Amino acid sequence: MPKNAVPMLLISGPPGVGKSTVAWEIFDRLVDNGDSPALADLDLLGASWPVPADDPHNERMRAANLAAVWANYQAAGSRCLIVDGVIESRKHREAYEAAIPQAIAVLCRLEAGNEQLGSRIVRRGRERGDGIAKLTHRAIELSALLERDDGAELTVDTNGRDVAQVADQILSETGWPTRPSG
Repeated sequence: MPKNAVPMLLISGPPGVGKSTVAWEIFDRLVDNGDSPALADLDLLGASWPVPADDPHNERMRAANLAAVWANYQAAGSRCLIVDGVIESRKHREAYEAAIPQAIAVLCRLEAGNEQLGSRIVRRGRERGDGIAKLTHRAIELSALLERDDGAELTVDTNGRDVAQVADQILSETGWPTRPSG
């Protein structure tokens, strides 16, 4: 890996699959190992209103904020970046990679069965009433969409597995984070 490269792990998947939980697990492990990681959640980076009519999921805002947040993290000493959120297509992936100069990205898609997604959405307790059914329906739709167009290097099934097992698989199969040479 080039000396100034930025290892970037993108953890994607539908709502309820465990992206944030797995991202935090990996972050904590890297800190414990003496690495210098940073963590960015795309949902939080795009949490502004109104959103442009031509960008209903606020992808441009997310990418712009990712660039700004990474610049601050890097100035503070972070050397690798974990990003979690729904990355719906190769086009969106490219926008996030372009936001981080010299990024060497690996995209990992988490997946789970439809019943698992629904029960996890209910358990996390953020949505209420009709919001639960709407988000579960969207999660199921996104599962199929992501499988068709996200370009993930690794897909990890989270059904019946705890967060440590999922993080183990991601780290062992990607070798992440690779260290810059020099």
